[in-house]
Amino acid sequence: MLNYLAVALPAEVGPIARLIALQCALRATASGRLHLPAGLLRSMRLDQQSSPWQGLEQAGWLTRLAAGTCGVTAQLLDAAVLTQAPPRQDRAHAADKALRLTSCRGLRDLPDTDRLTALALVTHLSPGSLQGAIEADRIGRMCAAPPGTLAATFDRLVAARATDWWSYDQGAEEIAWALDPTLVEPHTDVSAE
Repeated sequence: MLNYLAVALPAEVGPIARLIALQCALRATASGRLHLPAGLLRSMRLDQQSSPWQGLEQAGWLTRLAAGTCGVTAQLLDAAVLTQAPPRQDRAHAADKALRLTSCRGLRDLPDTDRLTALALVTHLSPGSLQGAIEADRIGRMCAAPPGTLAATFDRLVAARATDWWSYDQGAEEIAWALDPTLVEPHTDVSAE
């Protein structure tokens, strides 16, 4: 799903809006309708923010039907998003795992780009592995991170102990990393990709 959203959303849609879009896509019904309760929005630190929603609306990706103290009800306008995902129960499970990971103690105080990047790294691990590699352009598009900011993002993830190390291969234009086992152990079956 993160790969799909990287293509479906314009580059100017920021990381917090992409985290919202991920939750929306994974929690939507077959008709594209969804409700994000106030508690979920608080855990994402979104209960008082409207600009990420506005960005998704301006991109023509969704429309808010209602917003208030009980949460946000919306309708996805991108019909193709629902064809990208597994059955609803699996999507709901992935949404919960993604929310837990991006809200975990080590990540919750990091910038939105860092939290989205950590989620992208977890979803791009091979089963049973803590190491991975991805093209720098691809992770940048997926996380709405300009190329010049990726090094700082990865450095913050190392400082937060979400990753053990990272490196950039200029020839392959690829970033390699190793995640800290404590970050992935509770989230080994995250399938939000």
